[in-house]
Amino acid sequence: MTPESLQKHAGVLLERIEKKPVKAQELINTYIAGHKHFDGVDKRALLDLVWRCVRAMARLKYAYPNENWEDRAKRIADLPDPKDAPDYVKWEVPEWFPAHVPEAEKELPALLENPPIILRAIGDRAKAQEMLRAEGVETEPTKLSPYGLILPEYKNLTGTKAWKDGLIEIQDEGAQLVALDIGVRANDTVFDFCAGAGGKSLIFAQMMNNKGLIWAYDITAKKLFELVKRAARAHIDIIEIKPQLPPPTKQFDYVVVDAPCSGCGTWRRSPHLRWQLTEKQLKHITESQAEILNRAAAYVREGGHLAYITCSLTTDENEAQMEAFLKTHPNYRVIKQKRYSPARTGTDGFFLCLMEKV
Repeated sequence: MTPESLQKHAGVLLERIEKKPVKAQELINTYIAGHKHFDGVDKRALLDLVWRCVRAMARLKYAYPNENWEDRAKRIADLPDPKDAPDYVKWEVPEWFPAHVPEAEKELPALLENPPIILRAIGDRAKAQEMLRAEGVETEPTKLSPYGLILPEYKNLTGTKAWKDGLIEIQDEGAQLVALDIGVRANDTVFDFCAGAGGKSLIFAQMMNNKGLIWAYDITAKKLFELVKRAARAHIDIIEIKPQLPPPTKQFDYVVVDAPCSGCGTWRRSPHLRWQLTEKQLKHITESQAEILNRAAAYVREGGHLAYITCSLTTDENEAQMEAFLKTHPNYRVIKQKRYSPARTGTDGFFLCLMEKV
């Protein structure tokens, strides 16, 4: 593909992504599938150019306000430093957003970085690393999580023996640190209240040495099907899938609410999602989080723990949410409250508040 043709195709995709940012990956996949003459080199070049432009959408529009996306794609390599632009343009976020993030001047520039892929070793990290190396996959241990491995460059791991034998999972180091800070142990009972595809349930089972009990529930039950497969691959058998929410007759040592959120802590990995969030949506998200947290609290035993997690950097979803909850639940006290982010920990952005029911 010639550079001119590449930029033309990129321009078409960028126009579509700007209109429907939440569907960026779907739009890209559909477009590439409809151009069967693209070879592997063409696809990689197009993907690289499109995502480079997506990561710089605000700056490109600021620098070249009257040009179309094809012309902007031509200029991405020479994009000038927008030193005179408003901060929200430099930080590639909606204009209203910085006011909702504490220390925005540190946190938001760090979200512009291109993050590494992080693996979680299940069992012996050195063994998983050696097995991957034997198949030509080099990794480095993470600095903070004792389970983590950094994959410096993308590799398809699903065909490796380490993957097939259940020795590795893909999971950001921040997510690993959140689970480690919650501190579940063998023989605990845990209710993963917003389990999704089960990343937290799986690391909890690892921390518990596959001893105890984990209930996994999600309001979107079909997400749990992936957890069934992942648990089997990792040889974990203490997780019970709950497609429907049981009544709160059973009480747990730990109830974990990994709440649906704005996801802004993961914008390094999903830069297109920056442009779908509105203030109205943020308000709706916080209202939903409060409802979920109130419901989950009914499953915590006396002396047990309630953990609230988001992958967000906003005060609205984090500290303000906890302040409101504690006002209406005086029988809880905060044990630990912590933020993780590209600027603070070099990880995706997360928030944890661990509370005890007294």
